[in-house]
Amino acid sequence: FKMKHITRQFCLLLGIAVLMASCSDKKKELQQLAEENLRLSVEYPKQLDIVAISEPDSAFGFSYFSQKEKAGIVRIMKSVTDSIMKRTDNMESLDINDFYVMDLAERQMRANSDIRQMLSLATDKQEWTGWKVKIDYRAVTHHGMKYNAERWFFISRDGKAVVRTFELPLP
Repeated sequence: FKMKHITRQFCLLLGIAVLMASCSDKKKELQQLAEENLRLSVEYPKQLDIVAISEPDSAFGFSYFSQKEKAGIVRIMKSVTDSIMKRTDNMESLDINDFYVMDLAERQMRANSDIRQMLSLATDKQEWTGWKVKIDYRAVTHHGMKYNAERWFFISRDGKAVVRTFELPLP
Protein backbone atom coordinates (compact mmCIF):
# COMPACT_ATOMS: atom_id res chain seq x y z
CA PHE A 1 0.00 0.00 0.00
CA LYS A 2 2.81 2.42 0.91
CA MET A 3 4.60 1.82 -2.41
CA LYS A 4 1.39 2.55 -4.32
CA HIS A 5 0.96 5.85 -2.41
CA ILE A 6 4.57 6.89 -3.13
CA THR A 7 4.12 6.03 -6.84
CA ARG A 8 0.95 8.16 -7.03
CA GLN A 9 2.68 11.10 -5.35
CA PHE A 10 5.63 10.78 -7.71
CA CYS A 11 3.33 10.71 -10.76
CA LEU A 12 1.44 13.74 -9.47
CA LEU A 13 4.67 15.69 -8.87
CA LEU A 14 6.00 14.69 -12.30
CA GLY A 15 2.75 15.85 -13.91
CA ILE A 16 2.91 19.21 -12.13
CA ALA A 17 6.56 19.66 -13.17
CA VAL A 18 5.73 18.92 -16.82
CA LEU A 19 2.78 21.33 -16.72
CA MET A 20 4.89 24.09 -15.19
CA ALA A 21 7.66 23.55 -17.76
CA SER A 22 5.20 23.71 -20.67
CA CYS A 23 3.64 26.93 -19.28
CA SER A 24 7.10 28.41 -18.87
CA ASP A 25 7.98 27.44 -22.45
CA LYS A 26 4.72 28.98 -23.74
CA LYS A 27 5.48 32.24 -21.89
CA LYS A 28 8.96 32.35 -23.42
CA GLU A 29 7.56 31.64 -26.90
CA LEU A 30 5.04 34.49 -26.59
CA GLN A 31 7.72 36.88 -25.34
CA GLN A 32 10.11 35.84 -28.14
CA LEU A 33 7.40 36.33 -30.77
CA ALA A 34 6.74 39.85 -29.48
CA GLU A 35 10.47 40.63 -29.37
CA GLU A 36 11.01 39.36 -32.93
CA ASN A 37 8.08 41.45 -34.15
CA LEU A 38 9.54 44.52 -32.41
CA ARG A 39 12.98 43.97 -33.98
CA LEU A 40 11.37 43.81 -37.42
CA SER A 41 9.46 47.05 -36.86
CA VAL A 42 12.18 49.43 -35.66
CA GLU A 43 14.38 51.34 -38.09
CA TYR A 44 17.68 50.22 -36.58
CA PRO A 45 17.26 46.78 -34.96
CA LYS A 46 20.94 46.55 -34.01
CA GLN A 47 20.52 49.65 -31.82
CA LEU A 48 17.38 48.33 -30.13
CA ASP A 49 17.68 48.12 -26.34
CA ILE A 50 14.94 46.12 -24.65
CA VAL A 51 14.39 47.43 -21.13
CA ALA A 52 11.63 45.06 -19.97
CA ILE A 53 9.23 42.41 -21.27
CA SER A 54 6.02 41.73 -19.37
CA GLU A 55 4.67 38.32 -18.54
CA PRO A 56 2.10 37.27 -21.15
CA ASP A 57 -1.44 38.05 -20.01
CA SER A 58 -4.83 37.00 -21.31
CA ALA A 59 -6.50 39.34 -23.78
CA PHE A 60 -10.21 39.68 -24.37
CA GLY A 61 -10.27 41.42 -27.73
CA PHE A 62 -7.47 43.23 -29.50
CA SER A 63 -8.19 46.47 -27.71
CA TYR A 64 -8.59 45.05 -24.22
CA PHE A 65 -6.82 46.75 -21.31
CA SER A 66 -7.46 46.33 -17.61
CA GLN A 67 -8.41 49.39 -15.56
CA LYS A 68 -4.86 49.53 -14.20
CA GLU A 69 -3.42 49.41 -17.74
CA LYS A 70 -5.82 52.14 -18.91
CA ALA A 71 -4.73 54.35 -16.02
CA GLY A 72 -1.10 53.74 -16.97
CA ILE A 73 -1.78 54.66 -20.60
CA VAL A 74 -3.47 57.92 -19.57
CA ARG A 75 -0.58 58.72 -17.21
CA ILE A 76 1.98 58.10 -19.97
CA MET A 77 0.11 60.23 -22.52
CA LYS A 78 -0.14 63.07 -19.99
CA SER A 79 3.58 62.89 -19.22
CA VAL A 80 4.41 63.02 -22.94
CA THR A 81 2.18 66.08 -23.39
CA ASP A 82 3.77 67.71 -20.33
CA SER A 83 7.23 66.99 -21.74
CA ILE A 84 6.38 68.55 -25.11
CA MET A 85 4.79 71.59 -23.47
CA LYS A 86 7.77 72.13 -21.19
CA ARG A 87 10.27 71.80 -24.02
CA THR A 88 8.31 74.20 -26.27
CA ASP A 89 7.30 76.70 -23.57
CA ASN A 90 3.63 75.70 -24.00
CA MET A 91 4.04 75.73 -27.80
CA GLU A 92 5.20 79.37 -27.71
CA SER A 93 8.67 78.45 -28.94
CA LEU A 94 8.01 75.44 -31.15
CA ASP A 95 11.04 74.71 -33.33
CA ILE A 96 10.27 72.42 -36.27
CA ASN A 97 13.98 71.57 -36.39
CA ASP A 98 13.85 70.13 -32.87
CA PHE A 99 13.69 66.51 -33.99
CA TYR A 100 13.20 65.23 -30.45
CA VAL A 101 9.97 67.22 -30.01
CA MET A 102 8.76 66.65 -33.56
CA ASP A 103 9.34 62.87 -33.39
CA LEU A 104 7.79 62.65 -29.92
CA ALA A 105 4.74 64.66 -31.03
CA GLU A 106 4.36 62.52 -34.16
CA ARG A 107 4.54 59.29 -32.16
CA GLN A 108 2.04 60.67 -29.63
CA MET A 109 -0.42 61.68 -32.39
CA ARG A 110 -0.13 58.15 -33.82
CA ALA A 111 -0.81 56.71 -30.35
CA ASN A 112 -3.82 59.03 -29.91
CA SER A 113 -5.22 57.82 -33.22
CA ASP A 114 -4.68 54.19 -32.23
CA ILE A 115 -6.36 54.80 -28.86
CA ARG A 116 -9.41 56.36 -30.54
CA GLN A 117 -9.64 53.46 -32.99
CA MET A 118 -9.32 50.87 -30.23
CA LEU A 119 -11.95 52.58 -28.09
CA SER A 120 -14.36 52.60 -31.03
CA LEU A 121 -13.79 48.86 -31.54
CA ALA A 122 -13.96 47.94 -27.83
CA THR A 123 -16.85 45.78 -26.73
CA ASP A 124 -18.01 44.46 -23.39
CA LYS A 125 -17.78 40.95 -24.79
CA GLN A 126 -15.57 38.88 -22.50
CA GLU A 127 -14.41 36.25 -24.99
CA TRP A 128 -10.76 35.23 -24.68
CA THR A 129 -8.95 36.12 -27.91
CA GLY A 130 -5.35 35.36 -27.05
CA TRP A 131 -2.46 36.99 -25.28
CA LYS A 132 -0.89 40.38 -24.76
CA VAL A 133 2.73 41.20 -24.02
CA LYS A 134 4.23 44.64 -23.33
CA ILE A 135 7.82 45.57 -24.15
CA ASP A 136 9.53 48.72 -22.89
CA TYR A 137 12.45 49.65 -25.13
CA ARG A 138 14.85 52.26 -26.44
CA ALA A 139 15.49 52.74 -30.14
CA VAL A 140 16.76 55.27 -32.68
CA THR A 141 14.70 57.27 -35.20
CA HIS A 142 15.62 57.93 -38.81
CA HIS A 143 16.94 61.30 -37.57
CA GLY A 144 19.37 59.48 -35.29
CA MET A 145 17.47 60.53 -32.19
CA LYS A 146 17.20 58.04 -29.33
CA TYR A 147 13.69 57.49 -28.02
CA ASN A 148 11.87 55.41 -25.42
CA ALA A 149 8.60 53.62 -26.00
CA GLU A 150 6.38 50.84 -24.80
CA ARG A 151 4.70 48.58 -27.30
CA TRP A 152 1.82 46.23 -26.65
CA PHE A 153 1.52 43.06 -28.73
CA PHE A 154 -1.77 41.24 -29.08
CA ILE A 155 -1.06 37.64 -30.00
CA SER A 156 -3.42 35.01 -31.42
CA ARG A 157 -4.89 32.23 -29.27
CA ASP A 158 -2.47 29.67 -30.62
CA GLY A 159 0.44 32.00 -29.86
CA LYS A 160 1.75 31.88 -33.42
CA ALA A 161 0.98 35.37 -34.77
CA VAL A 162 0.97 38.98 -33.66
CA VAL A 163 -2.51 40.23 -34.52
CA ARG A 164 -2.16 43.86 -33.44
CA THR A 165 0.40 46.18 -31.92
CA PHE A 166 -0.04 49.44 -30.10
CA GLU A 167 2.79 51.80 -29.18
CA LEU A 168 3.04 54.54 -26.59
CA PRO A 169 5.90 57.02 -26.70
CA LEU A 170 7.72 57.57 -23.43
CA PRO A 171 9.25 60.98 -22.69
